[in-house]
Amino acid sequence: MTEEFNVGKKIKFLRKEKKMNAKELAKDAGISYGMLSLLESGSTQGSVETLRKIAKVLGVTIAHLFTNSEDSDLATNPKNLDNENSYVVRKDQRKKISFPDPQYTCELLVPDLQGDIEFLQVNMEPNRITEHLIPHTKGGEECDYVVEGEIVVTLNEKEFALSQGDCIRFNPEIPHKIENRSSKKASYLSVITPVSF
Repeated sequence: MTEEFNVGKKIKFLRKEKKMNAKELAKDAGISYGMLSLLESGSTQGSVETLRKIAKVLGVTIAHLFTNSEDSDLATNPKNLDNENSYVVRKDQRKKISFPDPQYTCELLVPDLQGDIEFLQVNMEPNRITEHLIPHTKGGEECDYVVEGEIVVTLNEKEFALSQGDCIRFNPEIPHKIENRSSKKASYLSVITPVSF
């Protein structure tokens, strides 16, 4: 069974840990109290930009919002050698990162987002098209390998059509978008360093 991160629960936990009420956090993050309430209750996942604002106020990275408490120790810690979950992600136990866009889901292929590399399987429904060109990481690299279907990667104004087995590497600071313009599902493996969340 795929596990889904409960980002709202983590936000609420961190907010209470800082002894902040919801109205204070919403005001400091520049979002509405209603939006924060929806996030904390799990009624919405919120945009990445909203989560960035909240993470900044809470004094954590956005990646930290996508971790469970037990994920805090890195796999490199020798004390964790007996904990398989610090090293291995079984195919039926992948953590899912949800976005407001229902045509776009990500499954984490590493135990957590606390290391130096982000490794995801991204699944896109047919005709997943977006107008937004977004840079998301300072420096580093992104590599995307098409597992199924076809995707179109746009870097600034340049488009690259990729089919199953094709791979692209680019600097994620370049404004970019990835679309599935076909009538069939598509999925690709995404490796990003440093972690973009």
